[in-house]
Amino acid sequence: MSYELRQKRAHTMVAELGLPRPLTAELLHRHMETVRGKKIVVQSAPPRMLEAGLCGLWVAVAGESFERIHHAPTSSVVHRQQFINHEYGHMILNQEQELLSAEQIALLAPLIPLDAIVYALSRTRFSDEQEALAEAIGDELALIMLRDGPEAAHGSKTGFGRVL
Repeated sequence: MSYELRQKRAHTMVAELGLPRPLTAELLHRHMETVRGKKIVVQSAPPRMLEAGLCGLWVAVAGESFERIHHAPTSSVVHRQQFINHEYGHMILNQEQELLSAEQIALLAPLIPLDAIVYALSRTRFSDEQEALAEAIGDELALIMLRDGPEAAHGSKTGFGRVL
């Protein structure tokens, strides 16, 4: 799929979500919990997961009333949100990929029985179409939050970029 078609599809899919406005990270999180019908727990990824090359991961386990998003630790709130938005992109696509290897899952949650894992979507590459589309959806969510943010409505508090 071309970049333009991917962006258009992402825009359409996000528009169909009926997101609350103005959109914030907190409202998006609550909305995604409603869409998924489960609580979504977001945490920093453990070091061993990062060593394995994963910077974002969405995990659902059969029989649990919540899903997990793990993201690479970062001091940037924006970067953290983009990791999360990407995983929301996978949720919005609602497509299952093949399970991660037993070794990869053990890095994250050694107490989860492997046969109970419904799916685990990992962000390890950007070459395949689903990863690219999840990233485009994540970008669309970020743009909405940026446009809906207080700086967009009232201008920057510093005056930077405005004629004073």
